[in-house]
Order: sequence, then structure tokens, then C-alpha cells
Amino acid sequence: MEGEGNGKTGGGMGKRLKEWIAGSILMAIVAALGLGAHARNSFWKSEIGLWEDGVKKAPQKERPHHNLGFAYYEAGRWEDAQKELEKALALNPRYTLSMYNLGLVFYRKGRMEKAIECCRKTLDLKSPPPETYFNLGLAYYQKGHYSNAVKSFKALLEIKPDYQNTYNNLGLAYQRQRQWRRAIESFQEELRRDPENPYPLLYLGDLYIERKDYRRALVHFKRALASPSLSEERVNKVKKIISAIEETPGISPASFSKSPLAPLFQRGVIPPFSKGRAGGIS
Repeated sequence: MEGEGNGKTGGGMGKRLKEWIAGSILMAIVAALGLGAHARNSFWKSEIGLWEDGVKKAPQKERPHHNLGFAYYEAGRWEDAQKELEKALALNPRYTLSMYNLGLVFYRKGRMEKAIECCRKTLDLKSPPPETYFNLGLAYYQKGHYSNAVKSFKALLEIKPDYQNTYNNLGLAYQRQRQWRRAIESFQEELRRDPENPYPLLYLGDLYIERKDYRRALVHFKRALASPSLSEERVNKVKKIISAIEETPGISPASFSKSPLAPLFQRGVIPPFSKGRAGGIS
């Protein structure tokens, strides 16, 4: 009976703690998003105005449409971005950057099949950006096509072996396939190439939780805390994860994954890279 009473008390405290943590994280995210929004919006409003004028002056040239589409993309106006990039491609179907950036738009809209299609078309055009393989891998990953994601990330590494975070995302794809050794080796390789990057440590911690190896998970999460590049919100979250593991040694992965304290790094793939505008109107 005494044990049951303690369990009820702990459950109530746990519920209040979870509610407090969830609220704190939400407020931190809202604050972080708000801080830079005004500066970004002001910049891209001026860019949008510039290229809207460019489109009026040269409606039959693909570059103004492309650059306006990219400005819309950076402002988060996905529908407008799609329309302008499609206009650029209607004028020049082999405009590599427009096809590439259209893939970014579809990725942001959650239309992964279209994103994959654009990435593959980009690779068939002249001088495709190496980032195309990175973005293609992400789109495959989001669709659950992990073997294709692995192929895409490995294709990029053949061209640019030091491309940041590619080994991280390769490791995530291996982890989804439960290829633990290859996932661990990928995260370790990212860490070897970029010792200041905390994400390999976070991903390794997440993997070891999935493997029920809480001792190794703690080691990697604690090492990640030493990184100066972690945001305050992420630092606080990692500290809560560490506390949850240390205070509940017998916690199971199933119950842990349902908690607000659960690490979401496994699902937090590094986002696709954008390429910017193509140049002037002429």
C-alpha cells in the first residue's frame, strides 16, 4: 500500500512537471522564432519588391521569376514561390537552380514525391548543386524510403566527403533500418570530422536510448552539453532527459518516447540547403 501511495504522488508530480516542461519549451520556441522574424521579414520584403519590379520590367526572362520565387521561398510564401519558379521553368525548362529550388518548395510544403521528382530532374540538368543529393536524401527519408536516402547521402559523400551533417543524416537513415553498427559509425565519423558539432552526440544518445543502453546515452548527452553551439532551449531539454534517465534507471524506451522529455533528435534531420538567387535581370 505504501508503494502504491508513493506511485500516485510521483505520478501527480510527474504530470505537473511534464506540463511545466511542455509550457516552458513552447514559450522558448515562440520567443526564439519572434526575435529574428522582424529583421528577416524586412529584408525579404525589400527583396520581394525588387524582384516584383524586375518581373514587371522583364516578364519574358526567367531570372526575375526565379529570383522572385526564391525571395518568396525565404519569406515562407510557398505557393507564390512555386508559381514563380514554375514560370521560370516554363521559360527555360533546363534552368537548373529553378528546378532545384522548386524541389525545396515542395519539401517545405510536405509534398515529398514532388520534391524527389524535382531533385532527380535537377541531377539530369547542367551543373546540379551537390546539395541536391542531400535534399534528395532528406525527401526519401521523410517518405520512409531509407535505403534510397542512404544511397543519396553516400552519393554526396563521394563528391564532397566533408559536407557538414551528411554523416549525421546517413546515420539517421541507418538507424531507421536498425543497422545499429553503421549508424554509430556514421555519427562517430561526423564527430571526427567536426568535433565542435554537438548533433552526433545527441543522435548517439538517442540511439543508445533506443538500444536500452542508458549508460552510454548519458555519456553522450553529457558530452553534448559542453558544446557552446547548443541553444539554451536545447540545453535545457537535454538536461531534462539526463535527469529523467538518472532518476528512473529502469525506464523503458516505450514509456520514455511518450514523455515530453523524450529526445526528438532522431526525427530532427538537418534541413535542406537553399541556393539563393540566380543573379540580375539581364
